[in-house]
Amino acid sequence: MTSLERPLPLPLVVVILSAVSVGGFVFGLKGALDKTDHQAVSTAPLAEVSGVPVRDATPAVAEAAPPPPPVVEKPKPVEEVAETPADEAPVVETPPATPAPVEKKPEPPPAQATPQRIEDLY
Repeated sequence: MTSLERPLPLPLVVVILSAVSVGGFVFGLKGALDKTDHQAVSTAPLAEVSGVPVRDATPAVAEAAPPPPPVVEKPKPVEEVAETPADEAPVVETPPATPAPVEKKPEPPPAQATPQRIEDLY
């Protein structure tokens, strides 16, 4: 019998995954707490750990540049457009409207028989 024919029940899968997760967390926590003396965390200031004496380890002062002045845009001059009289207006002639040709709707494909077995699909 294959696993696809009869899968494990969902509650059992949830319990197994939960147990593995809790077990991993416990072993990781146990490993983190089992530090020996040579793995102990240093209590020295970070400046001394990096090799810089504490008296020379002064914080750097960050200076910010003053913000730039706001940009003021100058108004653009308005150009006056001379109106053309109605007599000189160009005349545009449109061609007479012709009806669009009627398109034929494509015929739907013939109905296919519903397959009775899954092998008929392939």
